[in-house]
Amino acid sequence: MPKQKPTTVHEAISASLLTLAMTLEEQGKVHQALTPYLKIIEHYLDTPEVPAAVEKVLAIAEGMRKKGQFHVAMRVYDRLEAASQEEHED
Repeated sequence: MPKQKPTTVHEAISASLLTLAMTLEEQGKVHQALTPYLKIIEHYLDTPEVPAAVEKVLAIAEGMRKKGQFHVAMRVYDRLEAASQEEHED
């Protein structure tokens, strides 16, 4: 099934950010991929890419935890939590 075209500017940006993040991750640039994933979650909560971005961020944070990068993993969880709190305040 072909992917539906974005209908709003937010959807277009979010779709582009998801593509960028996935490309960075495929290239092994996991830390750099976090920025666009988190941007989707923090700024484009009304877009269909959010569930995929959350799933990817959680997987990256878990990978960091397994590698002993606890501080970085906690910072990622903190940003997810902050984005969640902002969503509930709206």
